[in-house]
Amino acid sequence: MNRAIIGIVTNEINDELEILSNTQIAYTPIDTISGIKNAGGIPFLIPIGEKNLARQYANIIDGLVLSGGQDVSPLFYGEEPLPELKKTLPTRDEFEIALVKEILKQQKPIFAICRGMQLLNVALGGTLYQDIYSLGKHTLKHLQESHPKYTSHSIKIENDSILNNILGNNTTVNTLHHQAIKDLGINLKITALSSDGFIEAVESTIKEQYILAVQWHPEILLQNNHKESQLLFNDFVKNCK
Repeated sequence: MNRAIIGIVTNEINDELEILSNTQIAYTPIDTISGIKNAGGIPFLIPIGEKNLARQYANIIDGLVLSGGQDVSPLFYGEEPLPELKKTLPTRDEFEIALVKEILKQQKPIFAICRGMQLLNVALGGTLYQDIYSLGKHTLKHLQESHPKYTSHSIKIENDSILNNILGNNTTVNTLHHQAIKDLGINLKITALSSDGFIEAVESTIKEQYILAVQWHPEILLQNNHKESQLLFNDFVKNCK
């Protein structure tokens, strides 16, 4: 039986130790790769590239993972940058948005993690809170200081959702974000919320389109043998076959 090929868009960083004379490095978390491999999928790393390559990549893979990373540039959802905005990488935003649109045209599954969920929302016409702590209202601590292999706060999961079928009505998650979904993109529905009302998961309203997008980092929880997190990867890869 052929195993599903799972595309993971890489991030970019400069070699901070200058061992390679500040050469740019394409990378993705090993934990994400492990989650896919443990679920029976074949990880396929996709470097950030020209948006006109998106269709070719979409043709090759059976499903797409959108990983965490930088803030999404607000220019992609019609806003100017606020002072609280952190580092962005517009070339990554542009490429991933193009890739999302091609994957959706082909109705292939998407698993989006943290920034990945925010990027997905923007690709579908939604907007983001550039910094939830500047809203002037009480929030939970969404940028935990404990190691992210440990969970930090609870979420409430909606009935009749992929997430509910896997995890039930409630669970606890880790949290490493200062941005969040504001206006929901088209054909998306909210499937989990934190106790302070921020969106923790979204899925597709289109039955034929598998989307599982979460605001936390299940791949890092795998470091602590978090079985529920592996179940998310398992369900995604199963639907890519």
